[in-house]
Amino acid sequence: MTKLVPLTCLCILMFCTIVTAQSPAGSFFISSGIGIMPSYIGKTAQTEIPAISLEAGYRISNIFSLNAYVGYTEASSKPKVLSDGIESSVHNKTTMFGIKSQLHKNFTDKIEMYGGVILGLSTFNRTETDVRTGEKVVRESNQPTPYDPNAPNSQLLYSGFVGGKYWLNPRLGFYSEIGVGISLLTAGFSVRL
Repeated sequence: MTKLVPLTCLCILMFCTIVTAQSPAGSFFISSGIGIMPSYIGKTAQTEIPAISLEAGYRISNIFSLNAYVGYTEASSKPKVLSDGIESSVHNKTTMFGIKSQLHKNFTDKIEMYGGVILGLSTFNRTETDVRTGEKVVRESNQPTPYDPNAPNSQLLYSGFVGGKYWLNPRLGFYSEIGVGISLLTAGFSVRL
């Protein structure tokens, strides 16, 4: 049930954005997407809340735009018994904020390709839980531990990406993007304001 709340909010945001977009093909746009392939992949990770992202941008010229970006996801590690005998799982909430710069190439009025870089900050909220008791595991900072209690809660976000958009009409389009960030593969919609 709690997994549906962010998805419901995303759907409401999409609807409100489409309804309020009144300017025909302006220089401003809003994009919203959902991660198809999570950044946290592997045998020990499972996605709790799919990666969702939102960006607002301004097309400075025919080939260049700047966008403000925010993304959010939650993932958990599968339970495993560690060297200290505790069977634990780590839950991670990740939020990313950044500025995306993009170079665009329009092939037709409907098809557009783009690529660029993102620079920003990733923040993490990690919680390790004892699977047997359900209690939070507190690690000693000076003792050897399987998980570092002093791991940074944020880090610099920098990445490259490529993507494409297909415009259904002058205001509404769909996009797909590949690049490291809140998700390795993202799909969503864009609205020109």
